[in-house]
Amino acid sequence: MISRREFLWDTMTAAVAAAWFAGSALPAKADPFGWPIGFQGYDARFLLIDNWDDGWEEMRKIGFQSVDLVSFKGYGYEHSPLAKFPAKQIREKLDSVGMFCENCQFYYPELHDEFDAKMEFSHTMRLKYVICAPSPDHMKTIDDWKWQADQFNILGEKVKKAGFQFGYHNHEVEFIDIDGQTPYDVLMSHSDPDLVKFQIDVGNLTFGGKDALTYLKRYPQRYFSMHAKDYLPGKSSVPVGQGILKWPEIFAEVKKTTIKNYFAEVAAYAIGSLHGMPMTAWPTDSIDQLRQSYAYLHQLKA
Repeated sequence: MISRREFLWDTMTAAVAAAWFAGSALPAKADPFGWPIGFQGYDARFLLIDNWDDGWEEMRKIGFQSVDLVSFKGYGYEHSPLAKFPAKQIREKLDSVGMFCENCQFYYPELHDEFDAKMEFSHTMRLKYVICAPSPDHMKTIDDWKWQADQFNILGEKVKKAGFQFGYHNHEVEFIDIDGQTPYDVLMSHSDPDLVKFQIDVGNLTFGGKDALTYLKRYPQRYFSMHAKDYLPGKSSVPVGQGILKWPEIFAEVKKTTIKNYFAEVAAYAIGSLHGMPMTAWPTDSIDQLRQSYAYLHQLKA
């Protein structure tokens, strides 16, 4: 049973979502595609930890309409009071500011050691996609990545039975070749297309040394989401639109895929660059970078 409030919210969000995909101007003009522009929850961790209520209000006032949530049991939230927040409290806050949330990323151990609890959390949050990070102990060899794919198949079936779609989010390591093979391609070829979908992070992919357009074209039916993360050699983070990625071309390819949502992200890359160039910080903080990212995406036509 769901409450009257939940029923009304679900009805409203379904209607608004239908309007977005039909090309309507509701609820606000958000480009590309008229989809809601989202942000990665990791990027706002300091703001939300410092002021939970005003932080969400600030993100909504910037213009963001959706959030790609991360588990508050980790991802920089673990030593804060937010780590103990129940799903109901998080969901009610998002509802109160008019923020959509369909995705949440969890650490690998969370989905294996606390599966039932995480599924209950996901139902309360009304998620559609349960996203997993890789096992940190199986990333050195191609056999490790085949093992990861096998585990994702098993987990994907369990997640499907629980009522969600299982997804995988990449960092740069999946695109660093091992013995002439790219781990990301191994994950794709050894995972079940129905059970394991992918959230492609084009910035991490670029940082790893591969080409975003190539991978969008290579697996157009395997993606459900995209992190719109830019990359600029020599900078540890950069607002979307101020790096080297060709966003009009990227979104033109996105249109040909099964991607259903996208999220601005400005999370810092590693201090040491894979391209041999020491990195320095962007002159403004992550919230300002997200604000600039929203402004760029909002005016981008694709």
